[in-house]
Amino acid sequence: MLKKLINKYELSSDTRSLKENEIFFDLGSTPNCFGPYFLQALKKKPICVVTKNKEYNNIYSTKIYTVNNLLQFFRLSVIQKYKKKPNYLCAVTGTNGKTSVAHYFLQLNKLLNISCASVGTIGIYQNRKKIKSPLTTPDFLTNHKIFNQFYKNKISNAIIEASSHGLHQNRLFGFHFDCGIFTNITHDHLDYHKTKKNYFNAKMILFKKHLKKNSLVIIDTDIPEFKIISKILKQKNVTIASWGLKGNTAKIISIKKNNLSTEIKLNFLNKIYFLKTNIIGKFQLNNFLSALIACAKLGINFDKLIKISKRINNPQGRMQLIQKNKKIILIDYAHTPDALKNVLLETKNFFNKKVNIVFGCGGDRDIQKRYLMGRIAGKLAHKTYITDDNPRFENPNKIRMQIKKGCNNAIIIPSRAAAIKQAIQELKNEVLIVAGKGHENYQIINNQKKYFSDYHYCREVLNL
Repeated sequence: MLKKLINKYELSSDTRSLKENEIFFDLGSTPNCFGPYFLQALKKKPICVVTKNKEYNNIYSTKIYTVNNLLQFFRLSVIQKYKKKPNYLCAVTGTNGKTSVAHYFLQLNKLLNISCASVGTIGIYQNRKKIKSPLTTPDFLTNHKIFNQFYKNKISNAIIEASSHGLHQNRLFGFHFDCGIFTNITHDHLDYHKTKKNYFNAKMILFKKHLKKNSLVIIDTDIPEFKIISKILKQKNVTIASWGLKGNTAKIISIKKNNLSTEIKLNFLNKIYFLKTNIIGKFQLNNFLSALIACAKLGINFDKLIKISKRINNPQGRMQLIQKNKKIILIDYAHTPDALKNVLLETKNFFNKKVNIVFGCGGDRDIQKRYLMGRIAGKLAHKTYITDDNPRFENPNKIRMQIKKGCNNAIIIPSRAAAIKQAIQELKNEVLIVAGKGHENYQIINNQKKYFSDYHYCREVLNL
């Protein structure tokens, strides 16, 4: 009877999103007790509840089913019910660049009228339509529902950002990808993973557990972890499509700036191509190259990909350009030491100007990176404005002072709006980077989420 209900009705394990006549899986239950959200679930009037609890009194109007290995039963039920997925599945992992790779992959497909979808930090996109904004990698059940819906909507290709949290927490359980992309690994999320080794191992779950046989892995030969990852991949039945100085698939021969565009000379499978793009920054070009290879390897004509490259733009909040007269501002999500360093260096190199920066660090997150980011800004920026990011429940002044230890000459302005306004007003012949929040349109202060968009506020200050 329960299996028939599962085939007929939608599934849920979260009382916040549970709807009437759905099946609620009481994952927090034990063999002799309902989970802490059981009574909340009943108020939503589910068609039934599936639990571990065997010792309940039969006093509930809602039908209750008991299952011994509830988590396993839940996972198998989800995988079976939402089994059908788009034909080509791709996942990208790494510290920085996941969102850009996914965005470029989506854009390249869309511009060639190939149905495509993406799931990641800046939202869930289906062709040209944004559906909603989840976690970078949504929960296990949501992922299977989303990709099953993509299939029903006749989406051919889909890509997801695989975060270290998502991989470690088995949010991609039951997924097997045709293509896996690795960008890089740098300092981040050590508040959760504790050590860089744990963080790296979490990333490697994508390649150890979630690749199909004869799948493709795209990776840069120039990253320090290339040899280690190559050894892991050799134990799997996969093809490596590498790029970089020793790449077997692609090499960037030269990069030339042309006004606000970039001209690239590229070797792809021993054939020379010239392409022009609006993408700013070599690290973003690297992300674009990963997306190009992924598209080419799934069978899209490479000449067509090169032709449409000039129509590709950076994703929201990733080296996003705002310009009025001689004032140039870039909005970027850089919130790790390595990302901040790359943004500063690439901006200075591209515009051939000194660079000013506004940034802060999030509260209740990795404390170690604050001093490091301050030191990087102190060395590479002409002028640094330290402000608040998402302080959450932490003392904002404490966060600002931890950053300033690495950057003694920084100007501290607690209000993010005031910091941005002053930085723009004092901007002369430099380029200004507003870093850390990118696409986010809010600040989290204590338990309150207040609207604030770096991009929209910069435009407001410039009267755009």
